[in-house]
Amino acid sequence: MAFYKPLQMKVGKRMFLKQLAENKSVTINYVKNGILQTTTGRVYCLNLREQILSLKDEQKNSLTIRLSGIRKVY
Repeated sequence: MAFYKPLQMKVGKRMFLKQLAENKSVTINYVKNGILQTTTGRVYCLNLREQILSLKDEQKNSLTIRLSGIRKVY
């Protein structure tokens, strides 16, 4: 089983969250059930209380990702 380092942000946390809130397409590498996965889509909900990020991809499918599982955003 591989262990992943926590997400290291080169910019401040506020800047990072502000960039996610913009209505642009983002690609996210994240870990789900111990497997590194990649998805691309637009952020439509950022719930800081529950620590989740919701995306919609090009086919309008919804995907929810836990913030703790995110490894890279570009």
